[in-house]
Amino acid sequence: MSVSCVQPKRIADQMYVSFDRARSCVRRLNGTHEIGCQSSTSGNSGRMYMIDNDQEFNSFITDTKLIDSYRSFIIALNVNLFTTSYVDKLMTSLGSKLNGLLLYLKSSSSRPDYFSQDDQSPNHRYSYYLNQTQVVNWNPQGNGLFFRSFPFPMMFIDEQEDYERLVKFYRQFNISQSTPTCGLELSTFQNAAHTSKTCIRRNGISHSLLDSSETMCDPVGGLNVYSKLPQSLTIAPKIRQPKSVILILAATDSFQMFLKEKGPTGGAQQPATALIIFLSLAHLIGQEQNEFNQQDKEIIFVTLDGDALDYSASFKFLFDMKNGDFPTGNRNEDPIRSEHIHSIIEFQSLSLTDKLSLYAYPSALANQTFIDTLKQNNPMIVSAMPDSPLPPASSQIFLRETSSSSFPVYILTSNHENELSNHYYHSFFDDPSTLAINISSLEYNSTTEFSQWVKLIVEPFAQTLIEYFVGSTKNVTIKQEIINNLVYCVLKNINCPLIHNVTNQTTGNAFDSFNETSLPFSINTYPTSPAVTSRFVQSILSYLLRDRMLDTMNLTEKACEQLSKNDSFRSYTYVGGYTPSIMSDAFFSGYCVRSYSRSVSSMSPAFTIDNYDLSQTTYPVWTESRWSTISLRLFIIPTRKHEIVTLVIGILLLSTSFVVCLILRYYTKISLLQPSSS
Repeated sequence: MSVSCVQPKRIADQMYVSFDRARSCVRRLNGTHEIGCQSSTSGNSGRMYMIDNDQEFNSFITDTKLIDSYRSFIIALNVNLFTTSYVDKLMTSLGSKLNGLLLYLKSSSSRPDYFSQDDQSPNHRYSYYLNQTQVVNWNPQGNGLFFRSFPFPMMFIDEQEDYERLVKFYRQFNISQSTPTCGLELSTFQNAAHTSKTCIRRNGISHSLLDSSETMCDPVGGLNVYSKLPQSLTIAPKIRQPKSVILILAATDSFQMFLKEKGPTGGAQQPATALIIFLSLAHLIGQEQNEFNQQDKEIIFVTLDGDALDYSASFKFLFDMKNGDFPTGNRNEDPIRSEHIHSIIEFQSLSLTDKLSLYAYPSALANQTFIDTLKQNNPMIVSAMPDSPLPPASSQIFLRETSSSSFPVYILTSNHENELSNHYYHSFFDDPSTLAINISSLEYNSTTEFSQWVKLIVEPFAQTLIEYFVGSTKNVTIKQEIINNLVYCVLKNINCPLIHNVTNQTTGNAFDSFNETSLPFSINTYPTSPAVTSRFVQSILSYLLRDRMLDTMNLTEKACEQLSKNDSFRSYTYVGGYTPSIMSDAFFSGYCVRSYSRSVSSMSPAFTIDNYDLSQTTYPVWTESRWSTISLRLFIIPTRKHEIVTLVIGILLLSTSFVVCLILRYYTKISLLQPSSS
């Protein structure tokens, strides 16, 4: 036999069946406690018991004979039963015998009607209404399980092939108590524990003879990005006028209880829909920049990365503003402070609905002309009642940290009677199918119901901004192709032609490793997480808001580089160009993009202020634990009879080996003592 044909297997590989695509629940911490799940250092294991429906659930928790016959259980639970009620009943019935929980999804068509582990009132810990007794349950189906701490690991199988393998083994071995049964091992040990304060302190402690410190956790945060038309600069000695800045906000993060190293993160409705509208609007503002450049108003587009957990990114943005660090970069640019803000417009929690709600607060400052014009241009928009409670939105922190009588905020969202329209708020089930998109058939220039809906929103919005801030009436249109491309890039493949058209080769190549990957909307940790979402947004935003005058100039890459040497306020990039966005009749082999764009850390100010006590609640102090191994393995647990037989056979073999060794030793001595015949 040829040596190359030998394929040895480790014993461990033959003992276990691994599920490498499972999602896992991890540990996170804040200033007062920890949330999430984890296993012991060696993993948690136990007898697998599968529960598919309410009847099977009730049958199991009342079967004391079965429960008493095993030391520990790993419960495989239909994801439709993953609610506070069922989880609490399992923990009460099994006590310390509950060694882990494995959720499974039978098929994409069997997903629950509602699935959200966020609170019923998201981000209520730091809302604008913190000291008020009235609480609005914007997410009434939220069960809050994300914010609970569990003493056992949880994992989730969402691939149908993995579910079918799991069921196959379970049915094969779990026939009766007299036959071998299936066991599961969940390994999700987390380094961090207790609180963020404890964990950050432990980060600097040496844990080995090599005197090298081990990082236990990382602060939550990514990058805030902001961009504007590059012509609108206020450079000293020129002073920025009060009420001259309009901020347009969108979020770029979400969270879900169960993470997967490679796979969709959810966030199609929140925040992807708002982000696509946000970027489409940026294109129209860039397209009509001649109208806006004649005004003394600046429109700044801002994306916030970290607001899903207690608005950390907004706190950091306002902290920078208060300290004169907005905008960052050249100190000769007059800083923007709260008195310079004219108004804030935010796109938040948008869904594919026939009606959109516009919240304006405070009503005393809200401009009724702007509201009426917007509603006239877009009949889909309905005004909320004056001074209605605001939905979960970053604007709440802008109102809270400044004076709520300084400027109005306008929040466009999808809800019905103070309930968000998103049934999968902060869940990976919030996927493109909730937007009537078949992701498998979506192409780069596919026109979908959703992309047409975006067009119906963004064109009237841009038209209203021109009418209100410029004072002229003008019909503005965006090519459907541009929205189609954005939808494809954000929801299916960020390594799309668009990102390569608007970046240089070096930046574009960084997206190659994310081919066929949707834009990830998850909790980032600073500075360890790859900031691919922020890089993507900044690259697209910079190009859409570029100085269009340079589109008509056939500049070489060298000439573009020379321009950058004489301008410390704006950036210059030589790119291939995105044809649908170019208004010029002439097309060139390359374009010099002059843009104004900045990115800064969105990590909570609590981690940047010297000697800040992380147990305080002035700022959110979320951290995420580090881990080394995440694994889910299935194995076979033999029957009691089989274990006894194996033990007896082992003892007999051991005894026999001793006897044989004694006999061999005796005769060997005799043989060695015999004189040689020679």
